[in-house]
Amino acid sequence: IPDCSAEKALMYQRMFEGLTLTQKMADVIYYNWKVPEGERHDSAVKRNREALSAEVKLWEGYLQKASGPFLAGKNFSLADVIVYPSIAYIFHFGLCEERYPKLAAYYNANKERPSIKATWPPSWLESSQGQDQLKDI
Repeated sequence: IPDCSAEKALMYQRMFEGLTLTQKMADVIYYNWKVPEGERHDSAVKRNREALSAEVKLWEGYLQKASGPFLAGKNFSLADVIVYPSIAYIFHFGLCEERYPKLAAYYNANKERPSIKATWPPSWLESSQGQDQLKDI
């Protein structure tokens, strides 16, 4: 947790905003699994995808304006611990790295952290099947 009150406030803000990113991601990825086939609507799929796209653009903007390489500034913080798994998940499901260069740089740089390497899901290393669900977000 940062000592600086401004960085601490930003850390808490990003932590809580991460819940919105996770929910919007889940609304897209799990829609076909959660909603019975007869109850699915193209309008819901479109709405969910647009909401996720707007949310991902918001996070790309946060990193463009950031004072350092992490979500709350110059140092790795609790915000990164909480939000990084969702960011990793959206890239695992095919989010375009070229479309979101700052988010991709954040994802790739943190993927090399020893703690993240040690907890990386083995199935993500073994298979790339089904990883294009978010390619057009």
